[in-house]
Amino acid sequence: MRKQKISRDNLNNIDITSKSKIHKIEIDNDLKPTSMTEFLDSFRKKSTRRMYKRGLDLFSEFYGKDVETILKERKDDLTLRANESLVDAKQRATRFEKLLEKFHGWLLDQGYKLNTARTLCLGLMQLFRYYNMGITLRTGSPVSQTVITTSDFILQPEHVRAMFHAAKDLRSKLLISMGSDLGWRISDTLSIQRSELPNLEQEPPTQWIRMTKKEKVVAKSCLSKTTLALLKEYLFSFPTKNPYLFHSNSQNHISEETVNARLRDLARDAGIEVANSKLHWHCFRKMIISQAKNLGIDPDIIKLMVGKSVKKDILTYMTGIDVRTAFNKLQGVLGIKAFTEESEDIIQTMDSRIKSFENAMIQLENENQNFKTRISKPE
Repeated sequence: MRKQKISRDNLNNIDITSKSKIHKIEIDNDLKPTSMTEFLDSFRKKSTRRMYKRGLDLFSEFYGKDVETILKERKDDLTLRANESLVDAKQRATRFEKLLEKFHGWLLDQGYKLNTARTLCLGLMQLFRYYNMGITLRTGSPVSQTVITTSDFILQPEHVRAMFHAAKDLRSKLLISMGSDLGWRISDTLSIQRSELPNLEQEPPTQWIRMTKKEKVVAKSCLSKTTLALLKEYLFSFPTKNPYLFHSNSQNHISEETVNARLRDLARDAGIEVANSKLHWHCFRKMIISQAKNLGIDPDIIKLMVGKSVKKDILTYMTGIDVRTAFNKLQGVLGIKAFTEESEDIIQTMDSRIKSFENAMIQLENENQNFKTRISKPE
């Protein structure tokens, strides 16, 4: 029987009626996902996919070969040869490590900065690792060198207060307040689900222990009175079946791009001069760590609060650490007192609304019960 060659787009238009009731369908080979597509699709974050794709595209340009060819060559380099010495096998297996260093130098010659060049090299390294052909950089490799970035905006407590008061919507206020409290990575903040929030009725500051996504370490921090008040108002005002706290219109959370764009808008509304610096969520994390160090807070407690890795031999003995003391000391500088008056107003308003709602529900339940009693009585 002659095979019918069709494109994937026309699958729904196939006539499946025949005497044999069987059609053999041959899908074009070029419609199969490429190795790079499969690799990139394994990452959820769009920014990560873009970064790795950019690095791989540049390496292909530098090397003059596509990703499929590069993978075949890597596999061939790692395949043992008959009667080959261990030295020859090792030298062949490290060929791409040397190529990566040359690529890194080529990027610098093209005008890329040191940190950017290292980031662009990660695409090839992660691609090989995904296909179980990872490479190991030698000690002192230029690919692993970085410099402390000076392009990020240096966020200060007065900036946070100004942005908070410039925000007109509840979600923006909550984001600013939580960013100032926790110092967590943006991925950890956006992945918060409503069901995992701590008990909001506890006396502030409310301690919160949560596992981080990136490093799989425990973050042990607190929520301030302002954040607790805003959370109560936010949850009451925006009921939804979406599990995420900062939910989108779909069943997911809002994007990192949305949050960072909102921060820049708030800075502009508050009259903060950012100039050519980069203002993004990570600036909260840098601010909290910097201020905590200025206050002399123990470095391991700082790491524990923001969800950075603490050495296991030390972490074992930190089970009884009270982070509230460090949190109160830190928030005293970060501006928690500036929000106290406004927080009290929010709390009183929220408590009043909730109490009125509860009373209305109780009254309605009593009326329903009385109605059922009258109906059930025999005449």
